[in-house]
Amino acid sequence: MDKKAALKKGIQEFNDGDYFECHETLEDVWMIEVGPDRPFYQGLLQLSVGCFHLLNRNYVGAESQWSKAHTKLIAFGDQHLGVELKALTEGILRCQEMLAMVQNGQRKNFDPSIIPHIQYT
Repeated sequence: MDKKAALKKGIQEFNDGDYFECHETLEDVWMIEVGPDRPFYQGLLQLSVGCFHLLNRNYVGAESQWSKAHTKLIAFGDQHLGVELKALTEGILRCQEMLAMVQNGQRKNFDPSIIPHIQYT
């Protein structure tokens, strides 16, 4: 398996809003990864699962997955394997904050336009 190609494909799927497909693509890489990048791939796929849960109004699931993703991804610094993580992890925090506002009644709806895009070089 070409991990770089799979990562690029998964990121494109995420950025297109195809969160389920992104999860499927990145899960294939995560399952075969045995090195130190394993939590990185898992963090990205947890991010996509969180977004999938969000769109299905499973807010508890979204928060849980985003929290796990954030913890894993911040451990890799500002950038890893061409993925800009600083902006991504900041975006996860913004999503968590807005979701908390929805859950506690401060906001009526979650604005999906704040879901960050994954920047890849």
